[in-house]
Amino acid sequence: MSIIAKAIELGQEIANSQELKNWREAERAVWSDPQAAGMIREFEMKQQAFQQARAEGRKLSSEEQDALVDLHQRMTADPKIKEFLESKRQFQQIINDINQILYQAIHGSACTPSG
Repeated sequence: MSIIAKAIELGQEIANSQELKNWREAERAVWSDPQAAGMIREFEMKQQAFQQARAEGRKLSSEEQDALVDLHQRMTADPKIKEFLESKRQFQQIINDINQILYQAIHGSACTPSG
């Protein structure tokens, strides 16, 4: 089997994985809930502002930091958002493991995924 064919097969396996299905289901649940979706959008905006401030060498004020922490706590208290974040983390771990295995195989070291 060629490398490309194996890559296609791997892509299909990933697309059919339970981890991806769980993440997509949790994502649909979050985006169909206006309150949860609003919190995620707000957090992303605040996170971008934080990253921009860091890039400019500016620190966030204590009020800005407190608002970000408070929003994060509210998000993780929401069961839909909590499930979304956890399923996303699990899927990303699978992708990270695959990348690690590929890297190790290319460089001739032992393949030891974290999962």
